[in-house]
Formats: sequence, C-alpha cells, structure tokens
Amino acid sequence: MAITAAVLAGCGPQKPDGYYDVAPATAFDLLRRADLTGFRDARQCGMLVYFFARDDDSSTITWDVRTKGISVAGFRLRVTPSGDGSVVSIELPKAPNGSEIYDGQQHYTHPAFMQPMRPALREFVDSTIERRAYDWHRIPDPLNTDGLCGSMRDNFEASGQPYDIDDPSGMTHQQAEDARANGNGLPVEQDRVFASADPWAH
Repeated sequence: MAITAAVLAGCGPQKPDGYYDVAPATAFDLLRRADLTGFRDARQCGMLVYFFARDDDSSTITWDVRTKGISVAGFRLRVTPSGDGSVVSIELPKAPNGSEIYDGQQHYTHPAFMQPMRPALREFVDSTIERRAYDWHRIPDPLNTDGLCGSMRDNFEASGQPYDIDDPSGMTHQQAEDARANGNGLPVEQDRVFASADPWAH
C-alpha cells in the first residue's frame, strides 16, 4: 500500500513532499489509468467539464479541462524517482496575476472547480496511488473559497441542471434560457483563466 510523506514524517529519514513508496513506472501507470470521476464529482461547480490527458513523456501527464471546447483549467503530474519510491509533483498553470489558477484567491465568473485546487489534486494522486476511491473528507480546510461556485453547485445538485459557460454569471441555466426565449440579450462575461494562450508556456 502506498505511504505518503505525511504518514512517514515521524519515523525514519524525512521523505520529500509528494513521496510514495511505489516504483516510478508503477506510479506513472496508475496515474495514466486514473479514474477522474471522484475528483470531478467532488470538486466541480455545476458546469459540465471534460478531461483530456496527454502523456508528455514517460514520466509526465498533462490534463486539459474543457467545457464546450473551451479550456477552463488544467494540471500536470510529474513522476520522479526518489530512493526506493517516487515523488509525484503537481503543477498548475499560471493565472494572469502570476499565481496558480484556482489557488483559492482567484475570481471567476464561470468557475469550473472549487478552490483551492492543489490540495484536492493531492487527494486525487493519493487515492490513485493507494488504489482507493477519491475521498473529499481527506482534503484540509478550506474546502471552498468561492461563494459563486458553491451556489451554482447547490443549484446543480437541487435541479440536476448544470449551468453553461454561455450563461451570464450568477444566473442558472433555466433563468438564462427563459431570458433568451423572451428575446432578451444576455451579456456574458468571459474569464481569462490563464496568463497566456499556452497555459504551459514558461
């Protein structure tokens, strides 16, 4: 069973952050076949999102997250050897303000995920390497810093109807559809999620 750095902190030599007691090839194979359903269902804001994975080499996987063909988030996992095990590092693209996207301080008119995203992704890696179901109860507080995300998620859970990136911010999809049916023009805000057109440009 995989053992993370947090578990090992009090016994023996200090392990680096993101350490798992599995071989790099095994860790990479598990991550390539990871089930994103638990992460998506626990952290999405009520807008349907889809994950597209790309193996950049034999140790790095990048996921692009899209809705209606528009990139709304992304993340990268990098596996490196460490002693008898592996370190899985989490990389997130830069936001326009120079911080990471979804770091808990960003403002989005059409949020795709609860913030902060990094701790939720660490649970995604932990659950994948440990071959268990994703468990949001293991994520440390704060679970969500985005009130709009929370309200849109609540509406999605109550109605079963997701909101759309083409709907005005703060308006449910049904409200937007009703307004369109009445011939009302709806200005739609657009988030600038990434610092550049290429999220992974350095």
